[in-house]
Amino acid sequence: MKQKFRNRGLPSLKESAVDRRRQLVTGRARVGGGIPPKVFLWGLAFLLVSGFIYFRRAQAELEEQRNAIFNKQRATAQLLSPKLIPLRDTVEKYVVELSKPGKESIASGTDFQKVLSSPTVYLRVRLDEARDRTTLRKAAAESLRDGFTSCLLRDESASSPTAGRSCRESTECAPGELCNEYKKCSQPSSPFNMRLLYRGLLILSDEWTREVKEAGTDTKLLAYDRSLDAVTRVDIPIAIEVHQRARYALVVIDEDPKEGLPKPLSEEYESAAERVQRVTHAARVGLWDIQEDALLARLDGVADGELRAAGTRAPELTQKTQAARARLAKSCGLALQIKSRLLAAADAQAVPSPGTP
Repeated sequence: MKQKFRNRGLPSLKESAVDRRRQLVTGRARVGGGIPPKVFLWGLAFLLVSGFIYFRRAQAELEEQRNAIFNKQRATAQLLSPKLIPLRDTVEKYVVELSKPGKESIASGTDFQKVLSSPTVYLRVRLDEARDRTTLRKAAAESLRDGFTSCLLRDESASSPTAGRSCRESTECAPGELCNEYKKCSQPSSPFNMRLLYRGLLILSDEWTREVKEAGTDTKLLAYDRSLDAVTRVDIPIAIEVHQRARYALVVIDEDPKEGLPKPLSEEYESAAERVQRVTHAARVGLWDIQEDALLARLDGVADGELRAAGTRAPELTQKTQAARARLAKSCGLALQIKSRLLAAADAQAVPSPGTP
C-alpha cells in the first residue's frame, strides 16, 4: 500500500526534476501550465504603458477643459473691467473712508428728498470687516437690503419682492429677473445690493482661479464651467444694467457693542453681522454721489428700536422670529434718525435767513 502511494507521486516528482534541470541548463522556467515568465513580464509592461498613456491623455483632456474655462474667464474680465470693477473699487474706497474716524457732515444745496428716491447701491458691513479688503469683500457678498433701507429709501417703480414666481436659482427666472432672498423671481429695484456685483466678480477672484487650477476631475471642472456660464448669462448682464443706473452709494458700518458680540441663537446659524444688528449699537452712515465722487453726508447714529404687537395679547414667537423683529426695529430706528437729520438740514438750507429780501 505504501509502495503504491509513493508510486503515485513519481510522475509529478519526475516532471519537477525535469523542470529544474531545464531551468539550470537554459535559464528559463515554466509557470502554471508551461507559460514562460517573459509572457507575464510583457503583459505587466503593456499594462504599465497603457496606464501611463491613459493618464497622460486624461491629464491633457483636463488641461484642455481647464484652459477653456480660463479663456471664458479672460473674456468676462474684458467685459467687466471697464464697467463693474471701477464701481466696486469706488464703493470700497468709500467704505474705507467711513471706517476711519471723522467728523459728521451734510453737504449744502442737496435735495435729499430726491436723493432718497433715486437709484442707489447699498452696502452694510461691520467695522471689523471694513478695514481689510479681503474681509470686506467676503462680507459684501452677504450684504442684503434690510430694515434700514426699507425705512430710508423708496423706489416707486418697485414691485413686491414676494409677488414673483417661486424659484431656486436665477436661471429659472425670465431674462432681466433674479431669484431674490425670498426665492421669488423679480426685477432688481433700488437700492441695489452690492452682493449682486460681488457675485458677478467672484469668478475673477484669485480664490476662484486657484480652485479651478486645483480641480483634479472633469466633474469638478464641469461644475466650475457651469457656474461661470450661469454668472455670465444671468448675473453679470443684470449687474451691469442696474449698477450703471445707480447714481448714489449708501454705506452703513455697524460697530460692535462695547460689551462685545451677543451670543448666537441656539436654534440655527446666525452671522456676526446679524448678531450685532439685533442689539442696540452705534453705526456710521455715509452717502455719496457716485458720478461726482462727492460725499453728501456722513452721520453717526444709534441703531435702536422696538416692535410692539398690537392688541392685548402678544403672540408667542420663536427665537428666530424675535431676532428678525429686533433687527428690523433697530435698523429702522437708525434709518429714521438719519432721514430726520438729512431732511431737517435740507429744510434749514431752503429757509431764507432773516433779513434776506
